[in-house]
Amino acid sequence: MRSRIAFFAVGALVLGLVALSISLSVAGGAYEAPQTGLPDPGPVVGWGLPIVRFLTDLAGILTAGWLIGAAFLDPHGKGGVVSPTGRADLMRAVTAAGIWAVLALLQMFLLLAQVLGVTLDRAMTPDVAATYAWEIPNTRALAIVAVIAVIIAVGCLFTATLGLSALWTLLAVVAMALPALAGHGAGLGDHALAVSAGLSHVAAATVWIGGLIVLAFHGLRRDAGYDDPGALAVAARRFGVTALVCVVLLAASGAANAYTRLDTPDQLLTTGYGQVTLVKIILLVILVAIAAVIRRRLIPRLSTDDRARAFLRVLGVEVSLPVVSIALGVTLAVSPYPRIESLLPTYGESLLGFPYPPAPTAANVILGFRLEPIFLVGMLTLAGLYIAGVISLYSRGDKWAWGRTISWLIGVSLVIWTTNAGIAVYSQVSIGLHMVQHMTMSMLAPMFLVLGGPCTLALRALPPSTTGRWGAREWIVWGIHSTIARVVTNPIFVFVVFSMSLFVLYFTPLLPWLMGSHIGHLSMQLHFILAGYLFAWIVMGVDPVPKPLPYWAKFGLILLMVGVHALFAIVIMMGTQPVAEEWYGIVRPDWASDLLQDTKFGGQIAWGISEIPMLFMILTVAWQWMRSEERAARRHDRQADRDGNAELNSYNDYLASLDRRSKSGGNGT
Repeated sequence: MRSRIAFFAVGALVLGLVALSISLSVAGGAYEAPQTGLPDPGPVVGWGLPIVRFLTDLAGILTAGWLIGAAFLDPHGKGGVVSPTGRADLMRAVTAAGIWAVLALLQMFLLLAQVLGVTLDRAMTPDVAATYAWEIPNTRALAIVAVIAVIIAVGCLFTATLGLSALWTLLAVVAMALPALAGHGAGLGDHALAVSAGLSHVAAATVWIGGLIVLAFHGLRRDAGYDDPGALAVAARRFGVTALVCVVLLAASGAANAYTRLDTPDQLLTTGYGQVTLVKIILLVILVAIAAVIRRRLIPRLSTDDRARAFLRVLGVEVSLPVVSIALGVTLAVSPYPRIESLLPTYGESLLGFPYPPAPTAANVILGFRLEPIFLVGMLTLAGLYIAGVISLYSRGDKWAWGRTISWLIGVSLVIWTTNAGIAVYSQVSIGLHMVQHMTMSMLAPMFLVLGGPCTLALRALPPSTTGRWGAREWIVWGIHSTIARVVTNPIFVFVVFSMSLFVLYFTPLLPWLMGSHIGHLSMQLHFILAGYLFAWIVMGVDPVPKPLPYWAKFGLILLMVGVHALFAIVIMMGTQPVAEEWYGIVRPDWASDLLQDTKFGGQIAWGISEIPMLFMILTVAWQWMRSEERAARRHDRQADRDGNAELNSYNDYLASLDRRSKSGGNGT
């Protein structure tokens, strides 16, 4: 059986390399010697770069696949501890991550040679590498990938829990997505859509293909832990839901990528780049069709002794075709795309990636629209899952407060508004309107989200696992009680992240630097939402907290935050220099003539908007405290009714004994 695995693995690799070479020639990405006088890194670099990139992607996907197997698919990993099979997968991840790190570094040097127009040996010299490798975004991303791969390899050596395995899985998926952030898609006019689609595409492909590989490997190898056919069927069914989500993401993000790189649909047929894209689309359709057949006919047979033949089909088709798809993706990444970008009239607009918006009005700020797919799809998904949980409760006769549902949907709507409405556009050219977006994201939206109680709903709606293997409910319970949760809900940590980060962001070059890239902008917005959520969670949330604060401490923390935010707003309003002038001074439309006045307006917004949520939080905590005291009083009354007020009688007897002892002592002197 091992020889068959090796045969199919080599066959899939060779098939991928053949597909890579053919598609490079079709799409125009193959190496061609330049004209005389132009820099020529040579055929080693020209052909080696796409080949090594293909191998690097495969190594990263294999690393993620072994980690997925250890953390999520192993049928016998119970009680939060990996089984021997899971531990073996972690050791395979160590090897794959080590190879991944080496290949990422080799790809970095090849890319450096191509960018500089020098040979590979010249690019690998210490002086060239030290001078340029960290200055070029693409090579810098690959260096970071190599470091992360080493961290994963070392971490897996000492990992024996499902929680840590899941952490390394997440880190591997993030590392796979890093090169997409620095790819040429970010330079498109629709760079926001291109970057978001690129991230989603890489993450979905990594999880999908990695999971397929680990299932096929164990199905053929008959490992202990997968030696029970029924256990293999359970793992395949569990992965099926994830695979479906990944396929949907692949289709949507692939369509978005094609839109950002093609001018018209007919270029799918008339250009080499489009033809390779079309082949990728056809492959995806074929894979979806095969997956549907497998789900209906093949998975039921996994509980029989015929599973070897069944998994041969999975290995030969379901894995080989995605490997070809990876090769085609590498081709599209290194080949010139047909779309011709029209230059924007000003340098500021080229930095933004879109023309300056007209002067702001209530209508175009509130009702305008500019797509940000990651936040839009993500928040709509969270809303859908929440509603599904509520429906699940009602379907079995349980109840869920409508106020919580309404609160959750309001919070989701506010996040979508701040990231996809007109405010998302104007916040990039006006610090005052940026502050409106910031305060809404970090103060208003999280307040409504935490009152929705999503964790409580999930714990009530999701059934506990009956196999001992962690399901979604067990992962949520682990997350709430994990060390990470205890750290991030510590009041000191929350205070630093929520309040003190304001001064770091707005009074250092950090804000202009983050605004200069789409991923930096997204990261900043995510920070606003998560920091606000953490603060609202520990002071007024209805979900369980690892170490709840007493109500007096909640009041103190809110008042401390009020003071810090007021100080922050006053410093901005009294300043004599515009905030983030390095960015807002460049991306300045004609109607934004007074940056200092815009800054002062931002300070007023920071003060005004933050006071209203803080007051609401104080009132909410007071109400929760009152309800808590009422519940405690009712519990005490019920206990007194049951035991005849034994506690009070015991306390009175104790006081009487003290009185008698005092009198006895007094008479004896």
